[in-house]
Amino acid sequence: MQAVELTLPFPMPSETTRPFGIALHDAVRSSLESMDELHECIIPCVHFLRSAGVGPAQMILTMKDCVRQSALKRRALGHEFAVMNADQLMEQIVKWAIVEYYRS
Repeated sequence: MQAVELTLPFPMPSETTRPFGIALHDAVRSSLESMDELHECIIPCVHFLRSAGVGPAQMILTMKDCVRQSALKRRALGHEFAVMNADQLMEQIVKWAIVEYYRS
């Protein structure tokens, strides 16, 4: 086997990268759609908490607990990565919740 001179980035033929590009686009599109849906589902939760007189710090703690409880329920149903997925989204969920809490 001959050694290949490494250049960065290493060139790849389009017949190799085309399927990857299509899959990447599809994954991003479906991910954005699901993130938009998640964002929309946070709004009524935050509105409920704010209208109930819950302060911002307690709202954040409540939303975090809601995420954790939901993940634990999903894991109990056999979704082994539910907690890890929820942890990865936690920061974004909290940001959205804070913005929505202070939206007039």
